[in-house]
Amino acid sequence: MSESTPIKLRIPRQDLAECTVFRASVQGARLWAQNLPIANTKLVVQNLRIAITELNRVDMAPDLRFSIMEELRPSLHVALSTMSRRFLNQALVMPEEPRQMAELADNLYSLATTAYTIVAAHTLQQRDSIYRVNPARLLCEAIHRAMGFAGKKMLQTFQLHQPVQRYGWLELHQLYAMAERQQIADLPVEDKLDGNRTITTIYLQTLILDCCKPNQLRQSDLAAVYRGLQEWSGLIKLQAARTGEGLFQVDLGSDQPAVYSAPGKPSSNNLHRLVDTSDLVSHLKTLREQSGKAESDRVVFDKDTTLPPNMLDHLINVLGSMSTRNFTRTVSREMLGLSIGLSSTHYHVAGRRTFEQVLHGLDYAPSAAEHIVVNRFLEKPETRDDWEQANPHDDRTEDEDHEYHGEPIDDPDLMVLEGFDPNKLSPETLYPIYPVHMTDASPGGYCLEWSVSLPSTVRTGDLVGVREGGRSDWIIAVIRWISQLKDAKSLIGVELLSPKAMPYGARIQQKTGVEAPLRRVLLLPEIKLVGQPHTLITPRAGFKERQKVTLLREGEEFLIQLLRQISATGNFAQFDSRYIKHLEQVVAEDKSRPLTSAYDSLWSSI
Repeated sequence: MSESTPIKLRIPRQDLAECTVFRASVQGARLWAQNLPIANTKLVVQNLRIAITELNRVDMAPDLRFSIMEELRPSLHVALSTMSRRFLNQALVMPEEPRQMAELADNLYSLATTAYTIVAAHTLQQRDSIYRVNPARLLCEAIHRAMGFAGKKMLQTFQLHQPVQRYGWLELHQLYAMAERQQIADLPVEDKLDGNRTITTIYLQTLILDCCKPNQLRQSDLAAVYRGLQEWSGLIKLQAARTGEGLFQVDLGSDQPAVYSAPGKPSSNNLHRLVDTSDLVSHLKTLREQSGKAESDRVVFDKDTTLPPNMLDHLINVLGSMSTRNFTRTVSREMLGLSIGLSSTHYHVAGRRTFEQVLHGLDYAPSAAEHIVVNRFLEKPETRDDWEQANPHDDRTEDEDHEYHGEPIDDPDLMVLEGFDPNKLSPETLYPIYPVHMTDASPGGYCLEWSVSLPSTVRTGDLVGVREGGRSDWIIAVIRWISQLKDAKSLIGVELLSPKAMPYGARIQQKTGVEAPLRRVLLLPEIKLVGQPHTLITPRAGFKERQKVTLLREGEEFLIQLLRQISATGNFAQFDSRYIKHLEQVVAEDKSRPLTSAYDSLWSSI
C-alpha cells in the first residue's frame, strides 16, 4: 500500500472527560465486570453496550483503553455467545424479542470493534508518549482484537442472511492496510480467548468466508466454515496484484468484498491484492479423500463444531474455480405455489395422497392400533436376552452399524414431540402450500419474493416442490440461497432439479435380516438434455452409496442399488442408481434350464 494513501477509519470524537459507569482504571473495570448479573444475559449485554459506548467517547491513553477493554472482553465473549442462541435457528423473519437480541448483539460487536480501532489509531498518533508497553505490540494486538470482533459481526450478518452494513468491508480492509503499512500484519499475536494468529490470517478468515457464497449455507454450516478457516487461513496467500496471482481480488480502499480477479490482466493499483486459495483447495481435497460420504464422516473441530462432507465439496467448488451465471434471467411477477420439505413435496407430487395411500392405495384405512399416537422417542426398546444388555456392543456387527443409522424425525414425529396428534390434523395443515411471487426466472431456476413470514423450518438446502399457476405438475427444486431484505421481505433462489418426480417408499436392505422402516423418496426421471440419468432423492441420513434399496408403491416393488451420490444438502441426498432383478425374476426368465441346475448358474446372471 502506498505510504501517501491515507487510512480511512471512522471513530467517534472523544468529548468526555471521565467515565461515569465505573472508574476508568484496570481495577475499576475488573470489579465492574465481576459484578455483572451473569444470570441475565440481556441485562449484561445492555450494561456492556452502555459502558463501551461511553468509553469510546472518553479521552484516555491508548494503553489504558486497551487494558480496560481486555478486562471487559471475557464478559463480552460469554454474553454474545449465550445471546446468539436466542436468535439463531429461528424463522428468518424473526419475532420481536429475537430480532431485538440480534440487533443488540450486532451493535455490541460494532462498539467493541470501534473501541479497539480507537486504540490502534491513537497508538499511531501518540506513539512517542507511550512508555509502559511497546507501541508496535500495542498496535498489533489492538488491530487483531478489532478485526476479531468485526469478523464475528460479519459472520452473524451472513447467518441472518442480511446485507453487510455500509462501511463494514472498508473498516476491515483499512485495519488490515494499517497493519500492512506498519509491517506487523504477519507477526503472531497471543490470544487466550480466540487462539494465537496473525492479523493477515484473521483478515483472510472473514474475507474468504464471503467468497464461500454464505447466502447458500445454513447457519450451522457457516459457523463450521468460519471455524475451519481459523485453522486453514494460513494456507491462503495474499499478494500484491502487480506480482501475485489468485482467483480473487480485493481493493483495500473500497467498501466491497473480494471479487473474482480478471485473468491475464494484472492491476497497477497499489491498493489491490490477489488472494490465492490453491493451497487451501488442495488441502480440502485431501480432507475429502480421507472422509467418506456418510453423514457421520465429518471434519471435527471441537465437540460442538463439525463440517459435513457435502460442505467440503461446496468449498472446493467455490474456492477452486470461477463461478458464472449460465442462464439469462427474465423478469416475471407470476404467482407460484411452494411446498417445503421432502414429506410435503412427496404428498403433493403423489396427487395429495398420504404416504400410506401411496403404498397401499386410496382405499387404505389405518387400523385402530395405527390411530394411537406413540412418542417413539420415549419408548423402551425391546431386548432379546440378558447377555445383550450386559454387552450391547458385542451384539452389533460392523455391517449392521453401517447399514442404517436410526430413524429421522419426520413431520408426524415432530408433531408428537410438540404435543399434537397428526391423525387429527388435515393434510392441508400438515403439508401446506405457500403462495410466493416470482421476481425473475431462468431455465435453471427462480428468484422468489416472500413477503409473508417464513416458516421457521426454511433453510438453504431444503427440498421444495414448485407449482406454476394453472398447472397440476410439481417441479422438484432446492433452495440454494436466501437473502433477508430490510423491509421484512425475503428473496429466495431455487435451483430446478427435475420437471417431475414419482413418489415411492424405500426400504434399505439390511444384512442382519431386521426389516428397516419405509422412508419417503422421490424418483426423478432421466433428463437427456443435460445427460442426467434416473436419480433418487432420499432423506439425508441413513442412505449411502452401494446400498441395496427396495422401492415400493401400490402394485409395484423392485430392487435397486444406489451408486454415486450426485449431491447432498443438510436436508436430502441425490443418488444415481441401477435396477437389480430379483432372484424369482431371473428364474422365471430362464425356463429352459433344468430345475436342478438353476442355483448353480444363477449367480453369474445376477
